[in-house]
Amino acid sequence: MSDARDLTEKSQHADPVLVACVVFQTRAPEHLIQKIREAITAIAQTPACPIIPEINSPRSLPEDAWLRHSEAANYLGISKSTLYQYACQHKIECRKLGGRLEYRRSTLDRFKDLQIRRTHQWFAQKSIITTALGSGK
Repeated sequence: MSDARDLTEKSQHADPVLVACVVFQTRAPEHLIQKIREAITAIAQTPACPIIPEINSPRSLPEDAWLRHSEAANYLGISKSTLYQYACQHKIECRKLGGRLEYRRSTLDRFKDLQIRRTHQWFAQKSIITTALGSGK
């Protein structure tokens, strides 16, 4: 029980911790990461901050997978010719690399989400059964 109190007392008397979140928009992320590393290294050399945080390059993050044309068609559940028509009509984003069309999986997912439509309400209103029931026959 006294160990828990000691830890509580130590955490209450500890130096305050500063946490910062900064957002940068850049076309050269490698240059920005190098500058941030230099700044952190300079800060870490002061006696008050002995820990150097790890900064990952945006290239090391998992990228969105690119699917070939046939794989993308199978993923969407449509024929290759239909997918080709969608690409030609600019209904779906793609890239041409080495004479082959490729599609991002996230683009295909967004395309799927846009294809969801509400059911038609006129089916219930114009069905034969409701008309027959209302006519008294």
